[in-house]
Amino acid sequence: MTACAFPGCDRPIRSRGYCRPHYRRLIAYGDPDGAPPKNRRAGTGHYLARGYVLLHQWIAEKAIGKPLREGIEVHHVDYNPSNNSKSNLVVCPDAAYHDLLHQRTDALNACGHADWRKCRLCKRYDDPANLYISKTNVHHNRCMAAYYKNRRQNKP
Repeated sequence: MTACAFPGCDRPIRSRGYCRPHYRRLIAYGDPDGAPPKNRRAGTGHYLARGYVLLHQWIAEKAIGKPLREGIEVHHVDYNPSNNSKSNLVVCPDAAYHDLLHQRTDALNACGHADWRKCRLCKRYDDPANLYISKTNVHHNRCMAAYYKNRRQNKP
């Protein structure tokens, strides 16, 4: 097995004479020693540490004509990450809004009511008026009572 063509690298060849990391940099940046551009312009996409370009963010940047601010997330409407058409992308101001889109879409698809929530214990969707809702928990009171009763009975 031969070593990578990049000077000083002794990893095995993956493709085009380079190891996996140097080959990925070659594909992503055009240079096996490449790095993401320091001064990004609109439409240059976002680079991950491993050299991947997040195509959906690049397309969103091209659509709005400027770079996305830090913290902005791009949502795929049909949940298919390979469908990067403009009509399938929604620019979310933050992760909380992105999570809200997923929560409402899941509820709408499951029960027909976008504002209903899912009990973490029985996994059924219900009207929020019938649920206990806190920042970290959503459940029916009867489900929580049954949960604690079961825990007490099964204590060793």
